[in-house]
Amino acid sequence: MKNQPDHNRITLLVVREAGRPVRQLQLSKPLALALPAAAALSLSSLVTSMHFHASRSISELEAEAAALSLTNLRMEMKVADKDQALLQLRSQVTELSEEADSIKDKLKSVSELEQQLQSLIDKGSSPAASGKGESSSAKTSSTVDPSAPAAGTELSPPAETHYSGGASFTAVSAAAASPDGTFTPQVGGEYIAVYANDPLKLVRETKDDYEEIRSMLDEMMSRIPVTITEAQKANTAKATLQAKKAIAEKSRLAPAVIWPTQSKVITSSFGYRSDPFNGTSAYHSGIDIAGSIGDPVYAAMDGVVTTAEQMGARGKYIIIKHDNGLESWYMHLNGMLVSPGTRVSKGQKIGLLGNTGRSTGPHLHFQVVKQNKPVNPLGYVQP
Repeated sequence: MKNQPDHNRITLLVVREAGRPVRQLQLSKPLALALPAAAALSLSSLVTSMHFHASRSISELEAEAAALSLTNLRMEMKVADKDQALLQLRSQVTELSEEADSIKDKLKSVSELEQQLQSLIDKGSSPAASGKGESSSAKTSSTVDPSAPAAGTELSPPAETHYSGGASFTAVSAAAASPDGTFTPQVGGEYIAVYANDPLKLVRETKDDYEEIRSMLDEMMSRIPVTITEAQKANTAKATLQAKKAIAEKSRLAPAVIWPTQSKVITSSFGYRSDPFNGTSAYHSGIDIAGSIGDPVYAAMDGVVTTAEQMGARGKYIIIKHDNGLESWYMHLNGMLVSPGTRVSKGQKIGLLGNTGRSTGPHLHFQVVKQNKPVNPLGYVQP
């Protein structure tokens, strides 16, 4: 009986090289249909996956490009800001240069006036004027002092640049205070680190200093001619009477600020220095005055005690708020004789010199604060 063909199977003939038999592969019909479908599905999945990964990569690249663009924009803005700052600095430096030239001219004028004044002083003290030399010199000494404040006026400090020789003054004072030349200065104070300042801020502060110097020179130039006139009057027949009046006037116009202790020896000046404990650069917000434990400490000006306590590096310290807005600080005390709220007068004994807090030995740290900023005390008082 003849075999019937199987319609559920598919026969594949594989023709190989010549001389080799033909091979037959029989597959079921469903399998033969499923294989192409599976291949097509796999190919479609591969294409879809590649498209998805490509889209994600493109999105990431676009995000990175946007971030780089933003970074570039920020850098351009910073560069523009820097350029603007440089332009401002150039302008400020030009103004400072012009200000310096103006100050030089004023200093020359002051020098000429000083020479005139010195010639008058020399004339008054010459042997030819021996009959009235003493009265003339007395008159001159009472009227020449340009640093004496006028009555009823607020004390105005000179520029700190006029005390650039503070270090040499300290050394000379210290050597003079020690007969055997073995003086050991005692210093201390809070540690204030040094950081880089904003250039524009530094320029502004320098301009303020120049302006302060200019105003001081203007005041000196307006006072010196008056002093010269007074010195000329001192060489007249009425020198004796005028000298007496000048002495009385000087007594009336006593210094607005007095030295805060007995010793006149400054062991550490105001400003930047090498820290006495760790040797690093530090900012000294006042001056250190040598002395012995128990020496009296006086109020530099009239005012009200706002603080009298002991704290860390300051040791026992007192702060006085003065009527002109200034504050005076007294640190490393051995004892305090006033309390917060006490009204004190200039020259009143408020404490005892000591060695408390961050200190290498007995001394007084004297500090002046103006508008919450330490300023050079030597701008207000001299030893």
